[in-house]
Amino acid sequence: MADLAFNEIVNFEKLVSNCAEYKTTIDPSYLPRLAEACSSVLQPVKVEFRFYEDLQGLRTIEGSFSAKVRFVCQRCQKEFDKEITGHFQSTCDEEKARSLKLEEKLDIVELNEDGSFNLLSFLEDCILLEIPYITSHDEDDPECVSSEDSWTFGELAEEAQQNPFSALAELKDKFKK
Repeated sequence: MADLAFNEIVNFEKLVSNCAEYKTTIDPSYLPRLAEACSSVLQPVKVEFRFYEDLQGLRTIEGSFSAKVRFVCQRCQKEFDKEITGHFQSTCDEEKARSLKLEEKLDIVELNEDGSFNLLSFLEDCILLEIPYITSHDEDDPECVSSEDSWTFGELAEEAQQNPFSALAELKDKFKK
């Protein structure tokens, strides 16, 4: 397990006052919830953090990440690799963000009573939010060969187009005889 370039629990205010920046990789063993959400994490997660005070005086954390992971396709049940990338921008100044009407543009980070927060947990939350609800190969990927069930878009399969009332009419005719 590789060492972290930062502490797991950090003091947000101190990092902001120092304009701290981290550009590092994080060993997958530090991200257990990510490992549970996919088949495997294929390589260390690349991450960049930047702590600063923006022009409105909001204490802000901004950054990006890139994680290469393996999922099971929900259509064909085969494993496939996918790179999950994302960008985040958050503040711990919730009231100030609301007064500036920026709560839609910034996520809110909740700090502990002593001004600290769990940076790894925050990062893991950001990554997990980028995982698709249904994991599957790309639409035109030849690797994805689903079972006999064919997917249709906009049109019903021929079997499904049969009028259910015609089946009832056939039953009615059988009982008349």
